Amino acid sequence: MYQSLSEFFADARHSGKDWIKSQIKLSAITFVLLLIGLFVADIVCEKKLGTGIALDLLIPFIAIAIAIIDAVPVLGISCTMLPWAALATIFEPDKKVGLAILIVYLVIMLVKQIIEPFIRSKSLGVSPIEEVVCAILGWIVFPGKLGSALGLIIVPVVYTAAKKIYIKKNPSFAEKKNAKLENKDAIDITNDVKDVKDE
Repeated sequence: MYQSLSEFFADARHSGKDWIKSQIKLSAITFVLLLIGLFVADIVCEKKLGTGIALDLLIPFIAIAIAIIDAVPVLGISCTMLPWAALATIFEPDKKVGLAILIVYLVIMLVKQIIEPFIRSKSLGVSPIEEVVCAILGWIVFPGKLGSALGLIIVPVVYTAAKKIYIKKNPSFAEKKNAKLENKDAIDITNDVKDVKDE
């Protein structure tokens, strides 16, 4: 029992490190998307409206600041981009500046929702479906914004550690899975051999 618990905590610690690595990758992707999106929005606003969304020199710093805040599970990109879009709509002479920021936000959120399960699952060593289910369970089980944010970390990490322990204890499970993958990738040439014999 003690050995199993120590193995579990070791695997959980390793999975936690993998989760942090995946978060760093996602933050880097968010930064690049923000940089591109904000520069494009700025150029479009300058050409169409005569005013940009920010000074060109400030855009990289804004992108990196938002990406760092986005890395914190409790906060996310919404707590920076949405207020910025709202303030730009209220105070800018042309309301379309706020709309441009909102569009950048929506595009980045859409891209992140698509790629996030694949990046996290690859880092943690589970399938994208397993990662999504774990994230949903974490969001449901832990109430409140802080709780659900912690749940999005804790549940996938605990599940991954438990899965690693299960595979160690049941090597036949991993062998069956590998055999299925090998059979799936294998090419059936038996019909071709029969055709050659018949000729």
